[in-house]
Amino acid sequence: MQIAHNIQMRVQNSSSSMEGQVCPDCGFRPKPGEPGCAALRDALLARDFERPALFWPYHRMAVDAYCLQHPSYVASAKSLAAHLCGLCVALERANDAAQFRQLQLWLSTNPKIDKPDLPVFRGQITIGSVYAIDDPIQFGKGVDSWARAAWLAYRDLQPLARKWLEMSAQRHRRID
Repeated sequence: MQIAHNIQMRVQNSSSSMEGQVCPDCGFRPKPGEPGCAALRDALLARDFERPALFWPYHRMAVDAYCLQHPSYVASAKSLAAHLCGLCVALERANDAAQFRQLQLWLSTNPKIDKPDLPVFRGQITIGSVYAIDDPIQFGKGVDSWARAAWLAYRDLQPLARKWLEMSAQRHRRID
């Protein structure tokens, strides 16, 4: 309960121009007086760093889901690849740390990749469904559902994510 209170206090103390407005990116509909996506994101990120033993295991998946639902965070092909491939590794490849590292190394070379159009609908579940969950196990389940909803919304780009991951693996094999 203390964790939820801390998040609520942090959210109340932050300013958000989206307070009470529907997010045009993800569709989150805050209740009157409830802050928008950016304030909720900031509060969750702060909690991840304040309580890493409890919440860090879900950090990357939550960041990737949030970014895929907010196009300004995937404005470039490289940022799209990072977040889309991040969900692919998390959901289809058992969060394989080696694949995350290969992806990061590949992206650090600034590969010449093209950015496709993003889906208009970016998932049924948003940050609004998980931000108030203070039990780490339930939070993890909520983040998993959120990430799966974002991944499903990007179903037309899933083959591209797998291709980019293969490209990152090929680069890694050439280095070895």
